[in-house]
Amino acid sequence: MPSAEHIDDVFLALGKLVRIRARAASASDGGSETAAKRALFVLRHGPIRTSELAAAMSADTSTTSRHVARLVEDGLVRREPDPDDGRACLLELTGEGIERVGELSARRRQVIGSFVADWPDADFGTFAELLTRFVDSVEAHTATEDAKGDQK
Repeated sequence: MPSAEHIDDVFLALGKLVRIRARAASASDGGSETAAKRALFVLRHGPIRTSELAAAMSADTSTTSRHVARLVEDGLVRREPDPDDGRACLLELTGEGIERVGELSARRRQVIGSFVADWPDADFGTFAELLTRFVDSVEAHTATEDAKGDQK
C-alpha cells in the first residue's frame, strides 16, 4: 500500500489538474473538447452501438445519446442499421468526423507536448504507462463497486 503522503500528493495533483482543465476548456471555444468530441476518439476505432460508446466513455446511455445527436447534427457521425440486429444502429465517423479527430489529435499532441517539452521521452513514457495503469485500476475498482451496489 502506498504511503498516506503519496496518496495525498496524488489527490492534490489530480484536483489541480481538473481545475486547470476546467479553466482551459471554458477559456477556449466554449469547451473545445467536450464529451461529444471525446466520443469521436472512441468512434475512430470503428462502428459501435450507443450503449458500447457509453460504456467506453464511462457515461450513461441517455447522456451519450444526446452527445451522439449533436455529432450527427454537426455531420461528424452517422447512424447506420446494425446488420446483425435490425432494431439497433451502429455509429460511425463520417469523412468530416475523421478529419476532426485528426485535428483534435494534432492539437492534443501539440498542447501536451509543450507541457513536457523538457522531459526525456523515456520519463514521459513511464508517466504514460503509470497513469494508464492507475486509471485502469480506478476503473476496475469502480466497476467492482458498481456491481456490488447493483446486487443490493
